[in-house]
Amino acid sequence: MKKLTGLVTGWLGRWLGIAVLAAFLGLRVFAAETPALVIQGGKLFDSSSGHMVPFRAIVIEGDRIKTIAFEGQTVVAPPGAQVVDARGKFLIPGLIDAHVHLVHVLRSVQMTADEIFPLFLANGVTTLRDVGDEVVAEKLLRNYAAEHPGHSPRVIMGSPLIDGNPPYHSFVSWALTEPEKVAAFVDEMIKWDVQTFKLYVGVKRPVGQAIIKEAHRRGKWVTAHLAWNYTAQEAVADGIDSLEHIDSVFSFVLPPETPRWPPPAERAGMTAAALTDLQRRILEVKARVDFTQPATTEMVAALVRNKVAIDPTLVVYRNWMLLHDQPEVQQHPDLGQIPARLREGWLLSAQSSPIDPTTVDLRRRQLAKLQELTGLLYRSGVELLVGTDTPVQFCPPGLALHQELELLVASGLPPEAALIAATRNNARAIGQTANLGSLEPGKLADLVILNADPLQDIRNTRAIFRVVRSGLVGDPATLLQRVPK
Repeated sequence: MKKLTGLVTGWLGRWLGIAVLAAFLGLRVFAAETPALVIQGGKLFDSSSGHMVPFRAIVIEGDRIKTIAFEGQTVVAPPGAQVVDARGKFLIPGLIDAHVHLVHVLRSVQMTADEIFPLFLANGVTTLRDVGDEVVAEKLLRNYAAEHPGHSPRVIMGSPLIDGNPPYHSFVSWALTEPEKVAAFVDEMIKWDVQTFKLYVGVKRPVGQAIIKEAHRRGKWVTAHLAWNYTAQEAVADGIDSLEHIDSVFSFVLPPETPRWPPPAERAGMTAAALTDLQRRILEVKARVDFTQPATTEMVAALVRNKVAIDPTLVVYRNWMLLHDQPEVQQHPDLGQIPARLREGWLLSAQSSPIDPTTVDLRRRQLAKLQELTGLLYRSGVELLVGTDTPVQFCPPGLALHQELELLVASGLPPEAALIAATRNNARAIGQTANLGSLEPGKLADLVILNADPLQDIRNTRAIFRVVRSGLVGDPATLLQRVPK
């Protein structure tokens, strides 16, 4: 498609150059065969029961788990195997970030995602699901990650943002307004190996219904960030698989009298003072919403009944949407690990998007409401995913996932439920339950070895001793040396 070709930007030239040069010189693209690996002792997290289970040894051959020996069982280590002593330590499946954007956000600060891939892996994030980017660039990044598993997480591709016309984000969207063109679009995306289709704020219901039907017919996942033309209630009834952002639920259970945030065309004619006043009035309603009202109970029941998952992404609401003017966000210790270019770009963006400082209490109360709703969804039996929106402003790659886990636990999830969401549930969302999400023989050898028990304190997911990705052992400190400063 000509439109797809137009999405390729000039900065991708170096990717193509590397690929051509490698082919010309006959260079080996994929890593050499991984030696056998034996992890001795410790406890592993069972993603089905939510318990830590003692084990004697895990044998990994190539990129997969071959054997797990539990108490009372014996195992013979393959000759020449690398041995990692994990006695007294805790193993969890590799963490999956179910909501990232690897292309368009970094382009604004003249970076490419290969520069920050080691940052994800150093923080135990072994798989990423992109939910809205240029697919040509995504494919190149996906291939790069597959060719460099020692310092890159695996990448699961998503479609561009499927939007109305004109689209909200023209540089990363696909304007689709005619349902009869959906089948061809879905077919084209699948040729690029897209697994997740993302509906966006301006899409209309007939197109949304067609995307859901055609993507499901091909075994793919459909998610959405909805706003003006297609309600969450409609999407849930139409069979959508998930909704991105807790606000995609929150905004559709507000009282009818709630002021509406207008689409871009309407905002263009409003003064700054009028927009500030409107923001305050919306915040005032959101800060006092009552989730016992019928609108919420009916929505939650529909989510459960239709088995729709929710990816809350609380971290982006706290760090960018609500509190990016606060020192706790702008001076968070996690920001010390990320490249200065990215951090400084975020600060410049915050300066150009000021928030009314007098609304900070209302904003904190809205965040508390978002967390209250997240806890309600969990207790009601709604499946939760774990995503971050990284590298959106102040959501540091890799580290934001730990922040999200902490926010989920603060919202009422037990630590084991948060871990299940970031492993087993996320694996289902990317169509990889046969390979990822739990530590079992036959599955890909993606795991994180921790020095402390995350079930005792979810912050212990940060206490990383080693990361294993496709059977390759990574030391966090060594991986971080690859990240530009």
